Amino acid sequence: MHTRAAVALGLEHRPVAGLFGMLITVALGLNLIFLTHSFLGVPEWPGFVFALERGVPEVVGYVFTAWAAGLALYLAVSHRQPVLAGWSAVFVVLLADDYFMLHERMAKVVSANVTIPYPYGQPVGEIVWLAAIGTLLLTVIAAGHRFAPPEWRAVSRVLTALLALLVLCGVGIDAVHGFTTNRGVWHVILSSLEDGGEILMLAVTVTFLYGVAFCEHRPTPETLARRRAAALLPPARRRRPGRSD
Repeated sequence: MHTRAAVALGLEHRPVAGLFGMLITVALGLNLIFLTHSFLGVPEWPGFVFALERGVPEVVGYVFTAWAAGLALYLAVSHRQPVLAGWSAVFVVLLADDYFMLHERMAKVVSANVTIPYPYGQPVGEIVWLAAIGTLLLTVIAAGHRFAPPEWRAVSRVLTALLALLVLCGVGIDAVHGFTTNRGVWHVILSSLEDGGEILMLAVTVTFLYGVAFCEHRPTPETLARRRAAALLPPARRRRPGRSD
């Protein structure tokens, strides 16, 4: 795998690629089972429904988030990088928010104290709560990023991109979902994109952190630049082992 995304994620390392394949298979498999259950009634057991509290997909999301928090904390301690401690805190907050349903509860508090017409109170309240918590955490990460060495800044940039995609699924699509009815085809599709997308992005995040922690992967700007430069050279101009120009 020589694409820019693959290089950034460390998929050129076999253990990382193997873990990536396994976790993505789990994420896509849960999404497929949810869709077949919703449209075909197979399987009949409702434990794979995304909206079900403590259902299989939600528990898998908890596990993935806990892994991400643990790997980031391990990197923060072993390499003495405060920016990774900030990222561990982000995943801990995400885990607590999901498990204790904090954004749903705080959204009710916000909508009860601010005049917001129905049915916009709940989604707007969730956005306000998540924006406040996100601003605080990202401020901490920005401070750590400012003083981190270049290689760890690159790690933080990749995590920022992954978090942005996770927020797109968990907040952006969730906000759109909040304006629709909890039934019909659109409900199933938006649930698949929202919750299925969250699990998918968490799987990618765990894979990336695993590569950084245990395979010495470092997505440095210099490495990415060399990959792109090599890709632009014609085959005849690329240096081969055992040959000199």
